[in-house]
Amino acid sequence: MTKSRSRGPGQPPDWPGIPTPTVDQNGDRRVVGGGPVQTRNRWRGESTGYFDGRIDQVRRIRDWCQSAIGMDDERAAPVLLIVSELATNAIQHSASGARYGRIRTTVQVMPGDIVLLRVVDDGPRVGGTVTRPYVPGRVGGPSVGGYGLALVSALSEKWWWTDHPRGLAVWALIDPNRSPADV
Repeated sequence: MTKSRSRGPGQPPDWPGIPTPTVDQNGDRRVVGGGPVQTRNRWRGESTGYFDGRIDQVRRIRDWCQSAIGMDDERAAPVLLIVSELATNAIQHSASGARYGRIRTTVQVMPGDIVLLRVVDDGPRVGGTVTRPYVPGRVGGPSVGGYGLALVSALSEKWWWTDHPRGLAVWALIDPNRSPADV
């Protein structure tokens, strides 16, 4: 029988298979070795990266995603726009944006260069409830935010969310070969 370690307040949960970030002398969080932990399942054409839940990591997630899918800038654009939106939402609306928060991003290039994207957050913030994604109805007047998932809906063939043991997983099926006129 294994005894689980007791963790103090503000400490990350002990999740098997997911790297725990460390804190350096300056208080900066890093996931093992300073960069995202990456895994690749070549048999399934799938790549997974684990990133710190900070807004400055969204650019790193985009760069990693483009490298993982191996497409030129024009074809990768809808994938990168969608992953940016989903990662930003995970940081803003879940425990991924809290101290020790993480985001798990998985991309799989399927036949026909269709991309299956999944972003998993750390679940609700302490004392909060799970935030379910939805596309808001049309509102009058300009707004600073709230239209990102409408963009995800327009650029993807299909998007959905599922509960995940460690949070919420948001999926998108993207055809990078689709004509911009079809959007």
